[in-house]
Amino acid sequence: MILESYIRVFVEAGEFNKTRAFYRTLLNGSDGLYFSYPEKGLELAAVISPHLSVLIVAGPSEARKPFESTALTLRVDALEPTIDSLLVQGANQLEPIQTTPVGRKTRFRHIDGLIVEYVENHDE
Repeated sequence: MILESYIRVFVEAGEFNKTRAFYRTLLNGSDGLYFSYPEKGLELAAVISPHLSVLIVAGPSEARKPFESTALTLRVDALEPTIDSLLVQGANQLEPIQTTPVGRKTRFRHIDGLIVEYVENHDE
């Protein structure tokens, strides 16, 4: 089951706080998930609102590049049943489940070509 969806935006590290403030104001939103991903050279934060949530990915362009083809992040309650459903529907898994600082993730290419990251976060 999908718990939350995030459109992704990618910015230089120096634009991180400015971008978070922009989306908090634009969406009348609040800060959600935040974490540093030092092994990838990135910092991530979510701004959430009832109408749209935004996942901000900040870091040098070389560090962001492998992530920029993914347009959407969907937080799910459990990865394995989600993966099973996606495979039955013809989606292609692009990477195996990987551990992140806040849980686990995988990426899929949907049948229409959209690349989506699916995440399962640890309990907070």
